[in-house]
Amino acid sequence: MAVSLIDPDGFVRHPLYHHVAVASGSRQVHIAGQVAWDEHGNLVAPGDLSGQVAQVYRNVARALEAAGATFHVT
Repeated sequence: MAVSLIDPDGFVRHPLYHHVAVASGSRQVHIAGQVAWDEHGNLVAPGDLSGQVAQVYRNVARALEAAGATFHVT
């Protein structure tokens, strides 16, 4: 994986530190904070753990789709 180290204009430059690192060659999508809410912010399946877990995974799937990703492993 190639990594580009960047020091943007206007930032202090130091030979042992870089402000930005950009990696290429692979792609990662990080998703956090999914809860059992619908698109209106309403709790789905109150008191039903399995129903809430199902909603969380629906939300994760939508988040992945927004990033152009899926659950599918290649």
